Amino acid sequence: MLSRTANSLFWIGRYIERIEHLSRYINVQYLSSSDAPRAFNKQLMLESMLYMAHAWDSYHACNSGMYDNHVVYFLTIDDKNPFSVKNYVGLTRENARGIRNNITTELWESINRFYHTTKGFNRDSLEKKGPYDFCKTVMESTTIIKGVADDTLLHNEAWSMIKTGIHLERAIQITQIILSKLNDIKATGHSPMSQAINSYHWAALLRSSGGLDVSRNFYGGVPPSRERAISFLVLNDKFPKSVLFNLQKLKTDLNIISNNKPITPDCVEFTIGKLTAKMDYCTLDEILNNEEEFVLTLQEDLIQIGVQLEKQYLTY
Repeated sequence: MLSRTANSLFWIGRYIERIEHLSRYINVQYLSSSDAPRAFNKQLMLESMLYMAHAWDSYHACNSGMYDNHVVYFLTIDDKNPFSVKNYVGLTRENARGIRNNITTELWESINRFYHTTKGFNRDSLEKKGPYDFCKTVMESTTIIKGVADDTLLHNEAWSMIKTGIHLERAIQITQIILSKLNDIKATGHSPMSQAINSYHWAALLRSSGGLDVSRNFYGGVPPSRERAISFLVLNDKFPKSVLFNLQKLKTDLNIISNNKPITPDCVEFTIGKLTAKMDYCTLDEILNNEEEFVLTLQEDLIQIGVQLEKQYLTY
């Protein structure tokens, strides 16, 4: 496989996963803020959305105030924002178009349809209806695209390269969502209603990752808490969105891509194996001692894996 083909497949996976998590986070934050305790203000919700999208500086560079319709538009369909969902969809389509002969017609059509559906949304409809319709359409479309890729591609190096992008980006996005909610909790920690707000934030954290219902089932209906939410999203090896689950899948995908070549200390497979082993034997207490620092370090390790992977397989 040519490196440029592998690069496009890898970034299709990453962009699709980034789009899904950003859309879900926007949707959850916007809708659930109306049910939050009174001490939770809309300003915090908007700041959290920008923080999660790494778009704080770029938003304030072109906007003078924090208004919900402005922030939602900026993060969803603003052509001038390189971090908007719409621009990520465009990048996904460009990568797919560049390797049209290496993917199936069904996969290309699902990505192309997604692109044109996204273009159909405009600022007026977004401001009148809010982000729900847009985010729901985006989340459904990304699920369809991943399903089409699984069902129509040969499960060879090309498929594994897409899955590598998906699993790496998913782990990074989960750490970013956790950091965003920890930041929210810190901002409201001195409120007299802090216990109620904390409970709200842990439920919103799990909902933002698509894990609220399964976590409730896993813990026997017990309400979300700091310990259960962090453990479920970081260490649960059965939950498809957890960091540990995706590290284990990364190992499998890269074994296929490398054709099981010998692992040496300077290769990305070694780095992933080392981090996976560390997380396999990590305890919840180790995380909770300083969860923000732990998750930030974990995110930096995942980002470095992406850099190393690109140097090893995708440079051309």
